[in-house]
Amino acid sequence: MDVFLPQGFVAGVGRGKTHGAKRASQMSVQAGGTRYPVSRRWDTGFAVSASEVPHLKGVVALYDGAEKAADCLIMNCQNLEGELVFTIKRATPFNYACATEFESMAQASA
Repeated sequence: MDVFLPQGFVAGVGRGKTHGAKRASQMSVQAGGTRYPVSRRWDTGFAVSASEVPHLKGVVALYDGAEKAADCLIMNCQNLEGELVFTIKRATPFNYACATEFESMAQASA
């Protein structure tokens, strides 16, 4: 028995496989006013291309597209097979609502 699938269905199946790769490419790290693409991220760290990114130290900001996701304190950096793998101690999520509330309270007290 032969099964024929519509052309749009076949294209939709392939789109799902590439979505994860596109999502990872939206992540970036900002240090010293410069943003660098993040190739992989997990709870305790992230990885970037060693050829594109210098060794980073201190506190950096992680971005998900244009949105700031977290501030991270870098503890360790290893060069593994062309990738710089950074271990972070903390990744404090950035919440715009809390920042706006704090700013409005500061303006009210002044």
